[in-house]
Amino acid sequence: MTARHALIAAAAAAALLTLSACGSSDDGKPSGKDSAQQETEQVVKTAKSYMTAWMSRPSQPEKMCDLETKAARPNYSKDGGTLKGCVTTYNGYFADQKPDNTTLTITVDHVQDVPATGTQPAGKGALATGKRAGREPFRYALRLVKDAGAWRIAQSEEADGDQYAHTADPVAAVLADAS
Repeated sequence: MTARHALIAAAAAAALLTLSACGSSDDGKPSGKDSAQQETEQVVKTAKSYMTAWMSRPSQPEKMCDLETKAARPNYSKDGGTLKGCVTTYNGYFADQKPDNTTLTITVDHVQDVPATGTQPAGKGALATGKRAGREPFRYALRLVKDAGAWRIAQSEEADGDQYAHTADPVAAVLADAS
């Protein structure tokens, strides 16, 4: 192989490596997703999983606790937010829940960067909207932070108060006001 052929082969290999790093969709075509899009998808997935675990009847404490930061768990001040203590605490909170098989739909949007506050770290904010068949929708602003390589819930605040009723994107305001 001549030096010119080696150079062409190296350039082709580099081009293939670059294309393979771009990712691909299920049909083998490049997905074109950048890291910001992937991050947003991960945030949405975590927020939706958390809200579904919380709002399902019965709720799913194990899943909720796994998706929360230790500091966000209801048992943080008692035992540092252990998983076992979190599940026990939520089981107590949800002891009187009645099963509800009505259709629950959760959507997550308005993902955005949110700054740190005096009590909360910087992270991503998102608006989770839930709707049960035949009932009024409800909204929660969620703060998610990267923790041990995964997005976890650090804060959840109801976003249906009078001051937010006519606001399509109350995420930053709700999370800042509650801190």
